[in-house]
Amino acid sequence: MIMFTEESRATAVTGSAENGNFNYKVNYSADGNKLIKLHCTVYKKATETEPEQYVGLMFNESGNKQFSFPQDIDVAPHVAVFETVLAEVKASLAI
Repeated sequence: MIMFTEESRATAVTGSAENGNFNYKVNYSADGNKLIKLHCTVYKKATETEPEQYVGLMFNESGNKQFSFPQDIDVAPHVAVFETVLAEVKASLAI
């Protein structure tokens, strides 16, 4: 007798993007061509005198988008990168 019935199978993907002085580390999971969640962590690039620094987090999960940044950060350029990455990921899943 089989007890377990598989209901879905997710694929986990990691990647990155760069824009100006920032790195975006992206993780997403998909079930077939359906995006389950996408997380994007923002880091300020390392310099000769400073190590890479955490800036904030953006994610899309269950149809909701959330952004978490310190109060003094201009989020607009980061949200623009996030929206571009999200669109590219969704387009790649639709193929």
